Amino acid sequence: MPGARLNKKLLLGGFFVMIFSVVGWLRLLFLMKSYDLRPRKHAPDAIRLFSTAVPYHADWYRQHCFGNTKENFTIGKLEDLLEEWHSAQHPGCRELHRIFDDIYLVTRKSGQVVIPDTFQTKVLKWLGNNYDLLKDVKLQFVTTVFNQITHESSVFNPIRSKRPGVATGDKDIMNFVDDLAKETEKDCDFCAYQYKTAEDTFGRVESKYSATAANTFKYDSFHAIILLKSHHPTDFTEEQFIDLTDTAMKWFMKCYDTDKQYRYPHMMWDSLPKASASQVHPHAQASLSAARHYGLMEHIHLSAEQYADQHDGNNYFSHLLQIHNALGLTTSLGNASAMAYLTPKKDHEVFIMSRTSGEDFFRLIYYTIRTFIDKLKLPSFSMAVFLPRLEPFSAPTSDDIPAVARIITRGPPDNPRNDISAMELFAASNVNVDPFTVIRHLKNTISRKKKGEHTSPNVDNVLIDQRKDEPQATQAKEVKHESDNAENQEQVAL
Repeated sequence: MPGARLNKKLLLGGFFVMIFSVVGWLRLLFLMKSYDLRPRKHAPDAIRLFSTAVPYHADWYRQHCFGNTKENFTIGKLEDLLEEWHSAQHPGCRELHRIFDDIYLVTRKSGQVVIPDTFQTKVLKWLGNNYDLLKDVKLQFVTTVFNQITHESSVFNPIRSKRPGVATGDKDIMNFVDDLAKETEKDCDFCAYQYKTAEDTFGRVESKYSATAANTFKYDSFHAIILLKSHHPTDFTEEQFIDLTDTAMKWFMKCYDTDKQYRYPHMMWDSLPKASASQVHPHAQASLSAARHYGLMEHIHLSAEQYADQHDGNNYFSHLLQIHNALGLTTSLGNASAMAYLTPKKDHEVFIMSRTSGEDFFRLIYYTIRTFIDKLKLPSFSMAVFLPRLEPFSAPTSDDIPAVARIITRGPPDNPRNDISAMELFAASNVNVDPFTVIRHLKNTISRKKKGEHTSPNVDNVLIDQRKDEPQATQAKEVKHESDNAENQEQVAL
C-alpha cells in the first residue's frame, strides 16, 4: 500500500534523525567533559595577570635602595644588601623590600677549618696555589636562601667549586664533545629516525630542521622526542632551535586535537650523557598531562595561588621578577625575562618567564644555552619548560602559570662524577656558583645579540609605573648603562 510505504520511510527517516541526534549529544557531552569545568578557586579578575613589566630599572634600585654603591653585588653580600635595602627611605624601595621579606628568608653563617701543615700542600694544589683562597677555606661563609612560599631552598658556598673532583681535567671540553659526536654518529638511531624510532598514532611532525618520534618507553600517555636532524650536540643555530620549538608546539596541538583532556604541556632537555641523555644526538622530551602540571611545577603553581590569596590578588611570578630585577639579577628580550634565580636547583640556573610561549621566550632560552656552551664552556645542561594549559581560542588566564623555563648546567661533560647528591635529592640545593656572576654572563650575551637589531616597542616589556620625578631620559640612560656594565664585566670568572 502507498500509505504503508510512506509510513515506513518516515519511520526510517525518524530513526536516522534520532541516531544522529543521540550521537551529536554524546559528542557534545564528550567535548564538555574534555574541558576544565571544575569551579575556579578565584574569580577571573581576582589574581592579576603575570607581566614582565617592572616599576624601575635595576640601576634605579641600586641608587635609591642600596646607597648607590659601585661594588659588584655577590651572594655573600646579600644579607648586607638587605640591611641597606631595609633602611632605604624611598617608598618604592620600602614596598619592594616588604615583598622580598614576604617571599625570601636569607641567612649567612660562618664556619672555620683548621688545616694542618701536613695537609696544606694538598689543599693549595686544589686551589691552584692561591693563598687568598686558602684564607677563604679557613674561614668560610655559607649563605642560605629559603623561599617561604614555594619552600625551595639553596645553600651557597662558591669555595666548594674548588673541591677535588669538581673541575675538569686538562682536556679541552669542546674537543671532547667533538670527538664524542664523531664516535656516536655512525650508529645513531636519531640520525635515521625514519627507520629507527617509533611513531605516534597520528604520525610524525616534521619540519626543515627537526622531527618528532614517539618515545618507546613513555612516562605519560602522550610522550615524544623532538629531535634535530643534525647530530652534533652543540653545533645548532638559533634558526634550528626555533624550528625545534615550533615542531614541539605543533606536536602539542596534535595531541590536544586527539584528546582534549591532555592540555598541560612540558618539554625537557638533557644534553650529553653527563646530564643523563640516552643519546648524544640533540633531542628534547615533550609530554602532555591531563590533570595538572608535573609535581614540582604544580607545587609552585598552587603556592602562587595561595600567595595571591594572602596578598590582595598580586601575581606571585610578577613579584618574583620584580625582586630579582631590583637586585640586578634579570635581563629581558621582548616579552620574555630571565632571572639568575635566588633558589637555583643547581649551578648557573636561569629561570625564564613570559606571559605566553612566543618567539621571545624561546629565543631567550636559546641565548641562555649558548651562554652555557660558548661562554662558560659547559655544554652539558638540563632544561625544563612548562607552558600554560592549552585552552581553545583563549589566552592564559590569571590563575594559570606563565610560560616557564628552568635551565642549569651539569658540570664538565668529561667528568664522570655525578653533580647530584643526597643533599640535592632529599634536603636542599647545594650551589657552587654565584647568581650575580651568572647574570653578568647572560647579560653580555643578550647585549651582543641586541646590537644591530631594531626591536619594536612592546607594551609588556616597557618599564611601567614610572614616577613623575623619573624622566624618560634617565630611564634610557640606565638601560644603556646596563648594556655597558655587561660588556665591562664580560671577563668576570666563575
